[in-house]
Amino acid sequence: MDETKKLTMVFSLDNGDEYNITLSDPKDELDKATVDTVMQKIIDTAAVIKDGHSPASIKESYITTTTKDVLE
Repeated sequence: MDETKKLTMVFSLDNGDEYNITLSDPKDELDKATVDTVMQKIIDTAAVIKDGHSPASIKESYITTTTKDVLE
């Protein structure tokens, strides 16, 4: 059995669209406060731009866990 995790950070852009940043293998001890701090820094510094629009607010963040069971 193989398990993978991905952290997805979802932003609302200044035009109302959404923008996702997905990172593989987040730390197990990661918490919402830490993720929100990073997301706010991305917003405050306009670190990413999508089609001329920058993140305006945090929409949500979540971790997706996928399990792969190889059939034998």
